[in-house]
Amino acid sequence: MLYYFAQLNLKLLLVIIVFGMIMSKTRQIASQNFSKKASGYYIMDFFNLVGTPVHEFGHLFFGLLFGYHIDKICLYRSTKKAMRHGGALGFVKMHHKRETLFQQLTGDAGQFFIGIGPLLLGPATILLIGHFLPDNLKALPSAFQDGAQIFLKALQQLSGTDIIIMFVYLYIIIGISLNMELSRQDLHLAWKGLFLLELFFFMLSASAFLFQWDLNIAINLLFQWNLLISSVGIICSLMANLIALI
Repeated sequence: MLYYFAQLNLKLLLVIIVFGMIMSKTRQIASQNFSKKASGYYIMDFFNLVGTPVHEFGHLFFGLLFGYHIDKICLYRSTKKAMRHGGALGFVKMHHKRETLFQQLTGDAGQFFIGIGPLLLGPATILLIGHFLPDNLKALPSAFQDGAQIFLKALQQLSGTDIIIMFVYLYIIIGISLNMELSRQDLHLAWKGLFLLELFFFMLSASAFLFQWDLNIAINLLFQWNLLISSVGIICSLMANLIALI
């Protein structure tokens, strides 16, 4: 039982929190570097235009899922305007009724998922959009794994429309990845709901022990997915830092 409980915390929870904090820090440094350049704000706005709304929808989706009432939404504002309002590019203000025990539990549990919402909805959005890509573009990842020659051959088979779609998709990936970072407010909100998440992990581990469930496959699959998406987010943030320094 303790084995599964430790695995859930190390491979799922720790990855989300640690990589979220790293992405937040690298994104903050990139923003500071871009702000020193005359055209820096326009570059940030270019990528924030798609990434910021997805980030805020991450909070909004889980807020609605856990029964929160939405008070006010701002899905996007320019970097210069955001700096005049505390630096937030967008926000979702919400509240939850706590008249019954069930409402209190759902409200507390929802805080964790609302806080890390961008880390969950961002990758899901990228995956969903990728599902509608042309077949030639869907074949590129497997062609890349088969070697450079096969990958180059697959690239040569792309039409002009495929190339345009590919660059648009890359823009979406970079924009969403750069905005998956968790702000201080997001982390603070997530910590509030951490106790109930730990309770859920404990109950799941106990059930797996009692009923002889094998959770290793599901845990490892989620771990690999979280690691992949978090790595993409950090790489995009580091690339943004390099561009800002040029």
